[in-house]
Amino acid sequence: MESGGSVIWRALFVAGGLLYFVGAFNHPRGMTMADMLVDPAWIASHAGVFVGVLLMTMGLISFRRSVPVSQRTGRWLLATIVLSVLETIETGLHTMAYVDADALAPGAMEAGLSTPVLTLHLWSAILVYTPFAIALIGLILTGQRERALGSSWIGWLGIVGAAAHGSVMWLAIVLGVPGTGLLFPIAALAISLWFVLAGVWPTRAPVPLAAPGMPH
Repeated sequence: MESGGSVIWRALFVAGGLLYFVGAFNHPRGMTMADMLVDPAWIASHAGVFVGVLLMTMGLISFRRSVPVSQRTGRWLLATIVLSVLETIETGLHTMAYVDADALAPGAMEAGLSTPVLTLHLWSAILVYTPFAIALIGLILTGQRERALGSSWIGWLGIVGAAAHGSVMWLAIVLGVPGTGLLFPIAALAISLWFVLAGVWPTRAPVPLAAPGMPH
């Protein structure tokens, strides 16, 4: 029977993954950043992503508190939690970037208007996405090996999503490689599916520790 703590992290994984998926796939489809920032769907879609990432982060914290894992998996888990907190902050900045929409209007840059929130969001994403992806891949691989989290049947989803997430800002924004913007929806779909499936996937029950004085 699942403990109360296990039920909590599982529920947070599933709810967070679903909200992340819904928010990401309602993202504005404008041709330029200026078009997307003024789209009414910007706030709603990014608010969904923000709450989804927040719930997934809370799920990782709950998992750490309720599921015994090895020292190696524990290190990857802690790194993923820390970087997931930074991802949550970055997603909040992403949501608030709409306040800079006027500065992207034709002639605004020439008039001296700046985009502080949008610029901070972009740099935060560039710096955070890659280490978060590495930590998540490490957690997926060690967690499934110990059968403490997920499985190799679904692990490939998380790995593909994390790899896309970790590379998209460098390829699409920094280097401007054509067509790599497709990695955004791939990352959102694969990561959200992994969290949902990991939230319902059976895990190996931890072996109880022997009480003091009892034979092992």
